[in-house]
Amino acid sequence: MNTMSEKVGAVGGNKGGPFDDGVFDGVKKIIVGKDFNSVSYIKIEYEKDGKFETREHGTIRGELQEFTVDYPNEYITSVGGSYELVLCYGTVLIRSLIFKTSYKRTSPIFGRTTLFGHPAGREFMLEGKNGGKLLGFHGRSGQALDAIGAHFFSVKSPLKHFNLQGGNGGSAWDDGAYDGVRKILVGRGSKFVSYVRFEYAKGQGMVPHAHGKKQEAPQEFVVDYPNEQITLVEGTIDGYLTSLRFKTSKGRTSPVFGNVVGRKFVFEEKDFKLVGFCGRSGDAIDALGAHFAPLPPPPPAPTPDPATSKMGPLGGDKGNTFDDGVLDGVKKVTIGADEYSVTYIKIEYANDGNVEIREHGTNRGELKEFSVAYPNEYITAVGGSYKHIFNYDTTLITSLYFTTSKGLTSPLFGEIKGREFEYKDENGGNLVGFHGRGGYAIDAIGVHFAPAPNSSIPTPPNKLSKVYITSGNEGIEEINFYNVENGVTKEVFLHGVKGKNLISTLVISNPPDECLVSVESWYSSYNVSQGIKFKTDTNGSNFFGYKFSEDTGRPFSLQVKGKKIIGVQKFPDSNLISPGTYFVLSRSSSPDKVEAIGGKGGETFDDGAFNHVRKVFVGKGDSGIAYVKFDYEKDGRIVTQEHGQKTSQETEVFEIGQDDDITSVKAYYETLDGSKTETITYLAFKTLKGINSQPFGKTPVIVNENTKLSLLEGGKITGFHGSSTDVLHSIGAYISASPPTMLHGKWIQPWARSVFALAVVGKYIIISGGEIEMDVKAHLGPGSLTGGAFVLDTESLVWEKLEEGHSPRGWIASTTASIDGKKGHGKKGLLMYGGKAPTNGRYEDIYFYGLYSA
Repeated sequence: MNTMSEKVGAVGGNKGGPFDDGVFDGVKKIIVGKDFNSVSYIKIEYEKDGKFETREHGTIRGELQEFTVDYPNEYITSVGGSYELVLCYGTVLIRSLIFKTSYKRTSPIFGRTTLFGHPAGREFMLEGKNGGKLLGFHGRSGQALDAIGAHFFSVKSPLKHFNLQGGNGGSAWDDGAYDGVRKILVGRGSKFVSYVRFEYAKGQGMVPHAHGKKQEAPQEFVVDYPNEQITLVEGTIDGYLTSLRFKTSKGRTSPVFGNVVGRKFVFEEKDFKLVGFCGRSGDAIDALGAHFAPLPPPPPAPTPDPATSKMGPLGGDKGNTFDDGVLDGVKKVTIGADEYSVTYIKIEYANDGNVEIREHGTNRGELKEFSVAYPNEYITAVGGSYKHIFNYDTTLITSLYFTTSKGLTSPLFGEIKGREFEYKDENGGNLVGFHGRGGYAIDAIGVHFAPAPNSSIPTPPNKLSKVYITSGNEGIEEINFYNVENGVTKEVFLHGVKGKNLISTLVISNPPDECLVSVESWYSSYNVSQGIKFKTDTNGSNFFGYKFSEDTGRPFSLQVKGKKIIGVQKFPDSNLISPGTYFVLSRSSSPDKVEAIGGKGGETFDDGAFNHVRKVFVGKGDSGIAYVKFDYEKDGRIVTQEHGQKTSQETEVFEIGQDDDITSVKAYYETLDGSKTETITYLAFKTLKGINSQPFGKTPVIVNENTKLSLLEGGKITGFHGSSTDVLHSIGAYISASPPTMLHGKWIQPWARSVFALAVVGKYIIISGGEIEMDVKAHLGPGSLTGGAFVLDTESLVWEKLEEGHSPRGWIASTTASIDGKKGHGKKGLLMYGGKAPTNGRYEDIYFYGLYSA
């Protein structure tokens, strides 16, 4: 970028020969010679494009003195001194010189002074606007220095200059204009911003400038220059600069540096970038201004191949870049993962009738495979998550999953941590290549899509055509699902065991136009389904099995507005247990707004959808839930919304882990005495990891026409809506597409724990409860306890989480036990007694989790 300058002066006499050094990048050193009468000589050491050049004027005579600045952090901002008629020469000469810098330093007076130490003669001071940097000298000289003038940095078109915001204290400085900004450091001191350091880009190099006084350790914001530019600077002024924040051309926003207090200012110009700062500072930053320059025109976009599309990559910026390019399709993917991230990916591509293999990352951790019957089946979506891993100080891919043209989804490779993503071609395209970054692990991942292969025959998303249900003495013994594939009805899965009792049939008459949209069931204390009924978007069925009984069973419902049930998952057992593990909901890119449950009164609220719910605060009133507050996360920032009215009663909080999300809300609501509409009287929350919140409110003794129970579930809950006055009348939720673990009907495997209950039943291992985090008082305190109960099939190594569990507890007495059922159908499982409560008290209840076959 060409340096903009203004020419100031010259002052002094009109004899001697003229000189003009022109404009440089800055001044590093000045040597001044003086005799009894005047300044006789000046030598300047300039910097230009990283090289140093010198200029000399006058005659070397008398004493030589030098003044050096800490260039480029420090620079000269003013040139002063005095001039006067010198009788022995018969002309006006420069009698003294003095220099001031951006660090508030002042040089000695070079030349003649008065008895009081002031420059002798008529004083002058040359300065640029806004504390501009000295870039060069001009003037007249011969036997001495006759006149002196200066070039200072000046803002001229096409630059855009933003005037100083703040006070008049401190010393003025102006860093000038550079090619861009590479890094910014901001330090605080008490209530104000006391220190800034800017690392500017100049060609391939870096030029730093620092201002103010460093007190607390500075925080930094790094820009991916030249691919990224700062396009906005905003802050606040309260006498001094109190806060700063930056936004880039890539849409990234820095943290807020400092305290947002006082008057706000914004430096921003459309299609411009930040190239320099000016300001005033002493022990703090008194004022700040900025220089912006036009953004470079974007490079011409390459003509896209109409047959392919390239997406991503997403993830970190470390590791080596890879790009497999465009091949025909993917036959098999092998993924390696450890406890931190996805470490390795091996892809078997089909290409021109051959198999080609690409590998990225480091083969470490557990390896798992996912194969497709290419070209009749192909991958249509790639999803997963990425997160900053502090052990490696970089962002890595933490999980991956794949969806195919037949509606199948792979197992989850790795563990969902951090920000989730999904690549999916809008036209249902075929995955034909990967690109990204990899080294010790997979840092970033992106994909290439192409049109579906001609030889493939995609299966309609909705394939269910018939459901056969067999009921027996213990409940629903068998469910058999049939799909339509290529016009042929085929058996998909048999659940339970073949029974000899009466078979009932549900027929979906016109797939895919007719879809299954809901399942209702109820099940006994042994988690065995007693009855089940279905509903399609055109008709519904009666209950198969036993009709629901409030006295002996628990209800279950699976229905999400705007979604359909498109598949089923297999689970080995002799009876159908907990039906929520079987059915697969269709995915959607945007969250669904699930209708609020409860009363219709009060003022409505709608928080909208966010990335995560991080905390839930609930306050009770005399007769119901009076107040709720939600801490949401959106793009790394916390947004708080509150509803209802706080009371004198304590507000309780449920905090959700960084790698967890709320997936279910249980609510009771009833019409209270003196009220015309229902009020929410009880709330409880459950997460993907199976963590249950404490109950908020009072649990009704019975559920009847006056007191109703409802569940909000079906995926990841990312926001709430409802209505409230001085109490909460209703609550609804925004539910995003279910995480892949839930799509498979497999809850995430148990997290680390100790002192849990354990039983071994045949090929199954059952665990329940335990301590997931030690108390600060070690064994004297309760620690963080959990109520999650899990079953591991040691043959398939698949974990299942039980739908209902006991309250959180640890240190449980447990054993393997058998309970005889009807007609000799015994049930073996985990028998538990008591345990330590989260209050550090003790329980005295009994729980049994069993299986009919092992």
